[in-house]
Amino acid sequence: MRKLILYVCLLFPGMAYTQKVSSDEQLIRETLWRYLNGRNNGDTALLASAFHPTAELRYMKNDSEYTIWPVKDYVNGSKQGIKANCISRIISIDILGTAAQAKIELEYPHRKLADYINLLKMGDQWLIAIKTFSGQRIDSTRRILFVLTSHEEMGNTGRKTGLHLGEVSHAYKPLAEAGFEIDFVSPKGGSTRMYGADMNDAASLWFVQNPTAYYRFTHAAKPEEINPSVYTAIYFVGGHGSMWDFPGNAALMNITRSIYERKGIVAAVCHGPAGLVDVKLSNGEYLVKGKQLTAFANSEEKEGGNETIVPFLLQSRLTERGALFKAAANWQANVITDGRLITGQNPASAKGIALEIIKLINQ
Repeated sequence: MRKLILYVCLLFPGMAYTQKVSSDEQLIRETLWRYLNGRNNGDTALLASAFHPTAELRYMKNDSEYTIWPVKDYVNGSKQGIKANCISRIISIDILGTAAQAKIELEYPHRKLADYINLLKMGDQWLIAIKTFSGQRIDSTRRILFVLTSHEEMGNTGRKTGLHLGEVSHAYKPLAEAGFEIDFVSPKGGSTRMYGADMNDAASLWFVQNPTAYYRFTHAAKPEEINPSVYTAIYFVGGHGSMWDFPGNAALMNITRSIYERKGIVAAVCHGPAGLVDVKLSNGEYLVKGKQLTAFANSEEKEGGNETIVPFLLQSRLTERGALFKAAANWQANVITDGRLITGQNPASAKGIALEIIKLINQ
């Protein structure tokens, strides 16, 4: 009984702290959205309400001159009623006591801005005290679209599936470190159940601890929100879920065809090539016809005991479409490049695909 009482006494303060942080985070989000909605919709009164009257904006003018901009001048310089053509994302919020810091991304068709916001709690409200910011042009020749599954059920087995995290992280990290901008899309948008999340794996740990990468990953766009012309490559991530919702998805097929026919790169790993089985080019031919490629092999599907559960065997379907399928031994890394088509056999192949993409783009 004594141990139980001690546990309860220790638990309650922690619960109270969690509830307080949660409440403060919600208040901070409300302030940040007042700033964003005021900024993006040309509502100067709403914009001003997010800042303390003596707040400042700080930035490097012409990349060399340290500049302090009083918030009053910033608000007065904003154009009332003029809307901004951008996407806004609150990436992260960190709170301690009466101080907090947030990161916001603002993405225009060809330019990205980052706001680093310092807030202070004043009475029962949070206000922006200092905003520092910078921006850079988005180079469409270095922008890649990752395609994720939205499907989470393994047929009628009652088992859960989804996407394979390692096939995201092992490709994302080398591409990001090489300076590529990476976006995510999935049939339903938002987040999807993941498996293969080994936090002893350095790339996966790096990925989930990267606030920008993980935010975009868990807030994938829907296909109708994607403009294919801004991407130089598309990469289909695997996971058994992709066997159900990639094939026959007209929007994804159109995006893939558009990127490929504009001399872009199409890549896929493991079960990801399920997104290629129905893609036809403008001449009516299947994209994979006559191409050397690989994917999750029939032997790997059978070894995993899923050959009667998946809607079709991927190796067989790709071969039916005219692909020249080449498999390595089960679970061994195998990456095949045929022109601007790059495929990998299994999760062990994800990093190799990223390196091939980098090599093709930089050559």
